[in-house]
Amino acid sequence: MCTTSNTSTHSGSKSRRGSRLVDGQAHSIDHEQWTRRAFLRTLGFGAAASTFMMGGTPINAIGSSAMLAPLLGAETDRVLVLIQLDGGNDGLNTVVPITNDIYYRQRPYLGVPQNQTFRLSDDMGMNQTLSNWQPYYDSGQLSVVQGVGYANPNLSHFRSTDIWMSASDANTFDRSGWTGRYLEQVTPNFFEEPPVDPLAVQLGGSSFMFLGRQHDMGMTISSDELFKRIEDAGEVYSMNGIPQTIFGQEMRFVRQIVNNSFRYASSIQRASNNSTNAVTYPESELAYNLANVARLIKGGLQTKIYMVSLGGFDTHENQMYLHDDLLTQLGQSVAAFMQDMEASGMGERVLTMTFSEFGRTIWENGSAGTDHSTAAPLFLLGPGVNGGLFGAMQDLQNTDENGDPRFTVDFRSVYASVLKDWFCLDDAALQTVMGGTFETLNLIGGSNPVSVDRETPIASFALDGNYPNPFRGQTRILLNLSRSTHVNMEVYDLQGRKVQEVIDRSLTQGRHEIPFNQGNLPSGTYLYRVRGENVEKTGSMVIL
Repeated sequence: MCTTSNTSTHSGSKSRRGSRLVDGQAHSIDHEQWTRRAFLRTLGFGAAASTFMMGGTPINAIGSSAMLAPLLGAETDRVLVLIQLDGGNDGLNTVVPITNDIYYRQRPYLGVPQNQTFRLSDDMGMNQTLSNWQPYYDSGQLSVVQGVGYANPNLSHFRSTDIWMSASDANTFDRSGWTGRYLEQVTPNFFEEPPVDPLAVQLGGSSFMFLGRQHDMGMTISSDELFKRIEDAGEVYSMNGIPQTIFGQEMRFVRQIVNNSFRYASSIQRASNNSTNAVTYPESELAYNLANVARLIKGGLQTKIYMVSLGGFDTHENQMYLHDDLLTQLGQSVAAFMQDMEASGMGERVLTMTFSEFGRTIWENGSAGTDHSTAAPLFLLGPGVNGGLFGAMQDLQNTDENGDPRFTVDFRSVYASVLKDWFCLDDAALQTVMGGTFETLNLIGGSNPVSVDRETPIASFALDGNYPNPFRGQTRILLNLSRSTHVNMEVYDLQGRKVQEVIDRSLTQGRHEIPFNQGNLPSGTYLYRVRGENVEKTGSMVIL
């Protein structure tokens, strides 16, 4: 729970009240709504959902999941594991702009030194608390998507989480999850002919992502004793010996309802008992939940999507040690999970993806923390990804009216990319799930996307992004050459198709502002690739 804070050291004024500790009651109200909803959802209130316990961990076995029914019967055994970083992860202290003076000026205390990161590119480093991920980045099994967010961002935990879960616009209030809507459309007979295994499973936390417009079919088992009952008798409560009284009739009705709700308890318990973990997991709640996911996958459960969460990222105060501890838990837990999958020979089947409702402010506040902000990085891990950096480094100078970085990658483009390239959904199904058409990124597959900068040779130039960004009409791509050299600059769409060659000639030493005109290009995100002598760099820009 939040406590009173000192005055922020940032001189700017944010118009959206509730995003900072100094907003007082407005922040408290938002935080109470956020935590209350999470608490009620965990108990199964607010929807026809139920949960149960596996080894003391609450589990939602979700049936009403949007795209999941066709996935269950599809000719693929691929699995997606979602990790929610609950509270708004500080992306700038996760993927650190190690050469950006603005970052270090605005964070004199919280700024992560360059020597406490491992190198992602000339300008970006990953917080060393995630050092367990470095081998995956080096081997091309980690994709880092920078600047993920959406237009007109909402800095309320409550609203922004709903936006991410529903994959809706910021001004659309949709109470269904982006996965739930699709299942209800394509499986109208789900209740009459339910699948043997749950379509999606959540361990711990609360879920909004798998809620359809009408149904959220889950199970609640609150203790290991209930597992034993299901294991021994195939039901939670015995229907024998109920007295033939009015009270007995009511008891029979309630027990029958409860037993009917535990449709998937036996299959989940069977899968858990049929497998063991091949590695030792660290001591943390996230690691424990991922260990359970690993056993369910290896135990033969045909579930396609799992979701777990790691809370505590609302770091308004004393962030340095809290955030480092959270990232350490994340890095160690995911690394153990990937090693477990690899040891079982199932690593190729599994894609792990993180997400968080928003990032944190560029500046640190007066309580050694950061407040709610806009975009943040998102991570995908697994042998099936096109590893490397995607999207542009956040522009800390040309911010929005509240002093927050502008997003460069729409979060729904990431969702669409995973659905299309991991689960092989066609365009019609994608449009049904997402409620519209979104550009996809080349995150999945075997070819190297133009947005990846994996090599870090001695650079003959520095690529400083483009200004303005986003833009309409014209922008300028900023280039700083350490010596005269030949430069080729090309612009690509997110399908990897070249749409324009900007320059292909020799440039002199020094700073250059290369104009780029929109021309007939439609709005969207584009990538520009700059090649010089033995060096290649990429950035992204958004046309409004």
